[in-house]
Amino acid sequence: MIRWFRILHRWNGRDIRRHLTGLHGRWTRPSADRIELFNLASVPITRYRYRGTTLDGGRPA
Repeated sequence: MIRWFRILHRWNGRDIRRHLTGLHGRWTRPSADRIELFNLASVPITRYRYRGTTLDGGRPA
């Protein structure tokens, strides 16, 4: 998204820093009217752990 902003608005590094930092100098997420494009932190991480006998451990028994 940052790359898209750089091309669309012809921003350089200074412009990106100016537009995407808050009042106290902390980075903020890119958003429009407080609507974020996609919040990765909201996606839960679930893993499928069952492998059964389909995959061996890689070591000889």
